[in-house]
Amino acid sequence: MAEIYDLVAYRKQLEEEQEKTDPPEEVGPSLEEMAVVMVMSSDELFVELLARVEYGNSLRTDAVSTSTLITELTNRALHMELLCEMAANLSK
Repeated sequence: MAEIYDLVAYRKQLEEEQEKTDPPEEVGPSLEEMAVVMVMSSDELFVELLARVEYGNSLRTDAVSTSTLITELTNRALHMELLCEMAANLSK
């Protein structure tokens, strides 16, 4: 007769062992970072990023990562480009 293995218990055991050995990694920005960046205007994002690139200093007191600034500014630029393209196609 064949043996039956409980794969769910085995998977849970592996996950628990992995949690003990590996520190949890944050994936992406925190909710607080996202809230701060979404409230900022595009000009504020641009100036903050420019200050970090040019002078190596942040103009803000709240901690927002440079990658979050870049992501938000890139998303806004892509949306503006798409909107302009759609508007140009409407006028044809």
